[in-house]
Amino acid sequence: MAAAGAAEPKAPPSLAKEALWHLANLAVLWTFAVAQPLFDLLGDNPEFFAARGSSGFDIISFSVLLVILPPLVGLGIELLFRLLGRPFFTGAHVVLIGLLVTLIAAQAFKKAFDASDGLLIALSVAVGAALALLYARAEAVRSFLNVLTPAPLVFLLLFLLGSPVSKLAFPDEAGARSVGGVTNANVVVVLLDELPSNTLVDRDGDLDTVRYPGFAELAKNATWFENAFTIYDSTERAQPAIMDGDLPAKDRLPISADHPNSIFSLFAKTHRLNVSEEATSVCSKDLCKDTRPDEPYGDRISSMTEDLGLVWLHVVSPPGIEGDLNSVSENWGDFGGSGGSGSGNSSSDQNRNHARANLAGGRRARFEEWIEQIRPGQRPSLNFKHTLLPHVPWQFLPDGRRYRKPPNDAVPGMSNQAFDDQGQLDVLLQRHYLQTGFADLMLQELWRHLKREGMWDDSLIVVAADHGVAFVKGRRDRRRLDAENYGEIAPIPLFIKAPGQKKGETSDAYVETIDILPTILDLLDIDAKVQMDGHSAFSDVVKRRRDLRILQRNTFEPLEFSVAQFEARKALVRERNSRLFGTGADGPGRMYEIGPHQELLGQPAPTGRGKGSVTIEDAGDYANVDTSSDFLPTHPVGRLEGGTPGRDIAVAVNGRIAAVGNTFTLAEGEEGEFFGVMIPPGSLRDGRNRIEVYEVSASGSLTRLGGI
Repeated sequence: MAAAGAAEPKAPPSLAKEALWHLANLAVLWTFAVAQPLFDLLGDNPEFFAARGSSGFDIISFSVLLVILPPLVGLGIELLFRLLGRPFFTGAHVVLIGLLVTLIAAQAFKKAFDASDGLLIALSVAVGAALALLYARAEAVRSFLNVLTPAPLVFLLLFLLGSPVSKLAFPDEAGARSVGGVTNANVVVVLLDELPSNTLVDRDGDLDTVRYPGFAELAKNATWFENAFTIYDSTERAQPAIMDGDLPAKDRLPISADHPNSIFSLFAKTHRLNVSEEATSVCSKDLCKDTRPDEPYGDRISSMTEDLGLVWLHVVSPPGIEGDLNSVSENWGDFGGSGGSGSGNSSSDQNRNHARANLAGGRRARFEEWIEQIRPGQRPSLNFKHTLLPHVPWQFLPDGRRYRKPPNDAVPGMSNQAFDDQGQLDVLLQRHYLQTGFADLMLQELWRHLKREGMWDDSLIVVAADHGVAFVKGRRDRRRLDAENYGEIAPIPLFIKAPGQKKGETSDAYVETIDILPTILDLLDIDAKVQMDGHSAFSDVVKRRRDLRILQRNTFEPLEFSVAQFEARKALVRERNSRLFGTGADGPGRMYEIGPHQELLGQPAPTGRGKGSVTIEDAGDYANVDTSSDFLPTHPVGRLEGGTPGRDIAVAVNGRIAAVGNTFTLAEGEEGEFFGVMIPPGSLRDGRNRIEVYEVSASGSLTRLGGI
C-alpha cells in the first residue's frame, strides 16, 4: 500500500524537447554575450555596411546567422557528447552556459571598474562557474532563462527594423534625375583621402612642383583653390558632402537613399558612369556597377565575420590584452585597422569587398582598373574615383614600390599610438609624405592616359581630398577635429580644370568641400534643379567668405574660426613640415634627413661587437634584396634590450649611416624599447644587406648595439 501510494519518479523529458530548450538557453546567452553588443555597435556605426557596399540580403542574412548559427553549433557539440550518455550531454551544456556567462561578466566588469587583466579574468570566470553551477542545480534559474527565450528574436528585429541599419537592410535606391542644360564634356573626379594641403606646399604656401609633379602638371591647366577646406573630418560623411553639395547630418548615411541628388544621379541621364567608391555607397546600384557584391556570398560573410570578430574581441578583452590587438580605429565606424596582408596589387586583393581589405591591399590595382575604364565615346562620361590614398596604412614609396609586404605594422600599433616621443611622430609624418608621393604618381598615370585617349583638353577635371590628418604629440586619433588641430585637418587640396582651360590660375577663395559639386555644375552651365548648401567657388558668396566653420564629428556643432586664425595655424604647420623635410628642390634625399645628429648621415659606421641586444623585425627581408622588384625594405623596425627608451640611435646599412633617430615605447600594447626609421632606397643593394644599430652619445660617438 505504501509503495503504491508513493509518488512516481518524474520521467525525463524527451531528447528532442530537452535539446530545444538547450538551444533556446544557448541562444539567449549568446545574444547577450556577443550578438547584442555587436548589434549595438553596428546600430551606432552603420557606415560599416555602407563602406563595404553590403546588400540588404547580406545584412539580413548575416544578422540572422549571427543569432542562430553559433547556438546551433553549440547544440551540435552537446549532441556529440550525448552519444556518451545523458550525463555528458547535460555536463557539456552546463560548461557552455558557464563560458557564455563568463563572456557577459567580462564585459560588465570591464565597464564597471579598472583592474588588472588577471583580476578581471578571475572574477569573470568565477561568476561564470557560479552561475553555471546554479543553473545545473536550481530549477528557478533554468526557468528564468527559459522565460528569456524571445530575447534573441526581439534584439534581431530591433536591430533590423528599429536602428539606422534598417535603411541599409531595406534600401530605397536613388534614381537618375533630370537636369537643365546639356554638356558634351567628360568629367573626371579624383577624391583623395587623408591629405592636408599643407603636405603639398613649401614654407611660403607655394605648390612644391618638384616633389609632386602630378599635382604640378594639373596646376598648369587648372584653378588651384589654395585655401580650400573640409566641412567634416571623417570619410563616411566628408565624401558624400562632396558628392551632393550638402552639409552632413547625423541621420544621413553614405548611401544613395540619403543622398538622392548626388553627382551620380544628376549626370546619369547624360553621361556614362565609371564610378569607384571605396568607403561609401552613394551611387545607386541601379546606376553604378558595384563590383564589391560580385564576390561569392560565403567570402562576403566570412569577411564580415573577420572584421566584427576583431571588434568584439576589443569589447570583451581586458585592457592589457586589448592593447595587443590590431587597431579598429583606422576606419569608418571605428572598424577595420591596419591588419591584413597582400601585395597590394593582386587580383585576390582587388576582389575583397570590405573597407579594411581596401586599405590593406589593392589600392594601386583598383586605381589603375578605374583609369582603364576611362574611354571616349558617343556619350560623355562621368569618371569618379575615391581612392584610399595617401590614407594609412603607409607602405608605399613615391616611385611606386612598397617598403612593407603586409600593410600592418611590424610592431602592432606602431603607426597609431599616442606618442609622447616627437622623433617617432616625425617618422610617421615622413611616411605620410612618402605615400603622398605615391598618390602623386597615380595622378601622373591618369594624366598620361587622358592624353593618350585625347580626353585631357576638353575634360573637366577635379582633384580634391575629403579631409586632412594631424600629427600632434600625445594624440592618437589624428583625424578627429578640435580647436587644437584644425590647421592640419581642415585644409585640403582642390584643383579644378575647366573644359578647354589651358592656363593655370590660383584662387584665394575659402572654398568648402560642399562647394565642389556646385562649381562643377556652374562650369558646365548645368541647372541641377535642386537646392544645395554649397555654392560655386566662383560665386560672390564664396569670394566674400571670411567666417569659417567645420562641423565637428558626432555632435555636428560648428567649430568656428576666422580667416586670420586659419592662416596662422596653417603657417605653423608649413614651418614644421619645411623644417623637417625641406622641399623637392633640395633633392629626393632630403626627405630622409630627419632626426638627431644628422651630421652622421652618410658617414662610415665603426666596427666592433655590440654591447646590447637588437632584434630587427622581418630580418629575412634583408637577406636577398632585389632592388629592381616592387618591394624594397626601407623601414627597419625593431626592439632593443639593456637600455632606456629615448636614446639617440643611428642605423647603418652596409657599413654606412643611413638614418638617425631615437628609441621609444608604445603608449599601449607591447612593452619594451623600440626603434623605427626610414632609410633611403639607394642605401640598399642587391643581395644580402647588413643592418646595424648604434647608440649615439651626446658628443656624437657611436656604440654598436647589434644588428643582422
